[in-house]
Amino acid sequence: MTYDMIELTRQVQSAHWGWTIGFFLWFVGLGGMSLFINAWLKSRSLFWVATASVWLGTLLVLSHLSRLLNLPIAGFTALMEGSFNFGSWMFVGICILAVTCVWTGVQGLLIVKRSACPLVEARWSFCVGATLGVLATVYSGFLLTQAVGVPFWTTAVLPALWLVSGLACALSAAEGLALLGRLDSTTRGWTQHAERSVHLVEALLLFALVSVAFSGTPGAVASAHALISGSEASLFWGGAVVLGILLPLGLETLRSKWALGLGAIATIFGALFLRTSVLLVGTFDPTWLG
Repeated sequence: MTYDMIELTRQVQSAHWGWTIGFFLWFVGLGGMSLFINAWLKSRSLFWVATASVWLGTLLVLSHLSRLLNLPIAGFTALMEGSFNFGSWMFVGICILAVTCVWTGVQGLLIVKRSACPLVEARWSFCVGATLGVLATVYSGFLLTQAVGVPFWTTAVLPALWLVSGLACALSAAEGLALLGRLDSTTRGWTQHAERSVHLVEALLLFALVSVAFSGTPGAVASAHALISGSEASLFWGGAVVLGILLPLGLETLRSKWALGLGAIATIFGALFLRTSVLLVGTFDPTWLG
């Protein structure tokens, strides 16, 4: 089967993962990588951004389950029987998200109570949060690679792209907080330089994702066509590429506060459009079940 035969055989079709999962991936990436860079910035404002994002992302993925009560029941049963399925990325990911939510929730409660507990201020505490944040972000990428029969997603480029895109989001969130005077840190200077480099790496990974797809199976080729010249081309080029990468890089050269603020907003929403466009073009190909 070749890409030219797709219209004749009708054997490939959309995988039907849409905006709900797109928002989940976006929130987890923003929150997870905000926890990561907060190991250096140690900003309570950025911590609240990270906490809200991780919690919202977790609630979204749970809401996507058709029977929400099945999850706690299955977890309780597995705990009682000792039958945890650590071979399932979905199970492992839910565990990572749950631990991250509990960790940020406890820290948030201590902050609200103005506690001097080491759990809030100690360096090891920030390192634990950073580790959980990276794991949650990487999991969101690996979750797609495990989708059987969707060759466009089954590539190691995707988790790396999600990680870098999430890092760009987190750096932009920190930049926005700094412009609002809410970044309680004296180590902000490096974020602008890091964000520029991250955007360049993100562009290279996007190119790699599309290039790998065009040299892959018919389903992957169909997805790549839909992404760059088909049904989701405007969302990809206008949202992910122009809004998420090119505009922030251009605005950064102006060096004014309004330009930096607009660039930060563009980066954050560009990451949402990137994830959603990649989701919407995911093509299920029953001839390839790798």
